[in-house]
Amino acid sequence: MGWSFLGGFLAVLVVLAAAGLIFRRRIRRFSRRIFGRPDLLGALAEMETEAEASPRSVNGMDALLLPKVLADFPDFDLSQAKEQARSYIRERLAGKEGLVIHNVVLARYLPAAVEKTLVFQAAVAFREEGRTVQKRYDLSYAYRLPGGTTAANCPNCGGALGFGVAVCPYCGSRVANPLGAVWRYTEMVES
Repeated sequence: MGWSFLGGFLAVLVVLAAAGLIFRRRIRRFSRRIFGRPDLLGALAEMETEAEASPRSVNGMDALLLPKVLADFPDFDLSQAKEQARSYIRERLAGKEGLVIHNVVLARYLPAAVEKTLVFQAAVAFREEGRTVQKRYDLSYAYRLPGGTTAANCPNCGGALGFGVAVCPYCGSRVANPLGAVWRYTEMVES
């Protein structure tokens, strides 16, 4: 009885080993066909490395939002705002090794009563703990009034002008920043 048990046990081991080899061969064939290399774990690790090196996508709304921004701020310069965004990012991430700013796009326009805000998105890469890290940041670019000012007068007719008004509602003259508001980057958060 002992030999028959041992024989049955060995037969089961041989069948399991053969099934394991067949399974391994099929996994290697699948991996070679799908990923171009025979080892599945190596292919997955390579995919993860490639994903780390790919820039994050950003939600570019420049073409849709710029006309709205220009209606409120005719002298607004998008390329200058993007360059200031790049400078702000470099300043905030100054300690990061291998900093690369892939793209900066206009993502949202928030026209509130006292502060108008543009939100830019930036795809950024840098080295951290020996590997390249890809991040996406939202940068708030706010048009703020100095010291609580809320109204001004038209230099042509003397009519009352509200915040963000580019044309006097009374005489139709174009007014350039009557309240002395300035554009400023106010925050940067990872998104």
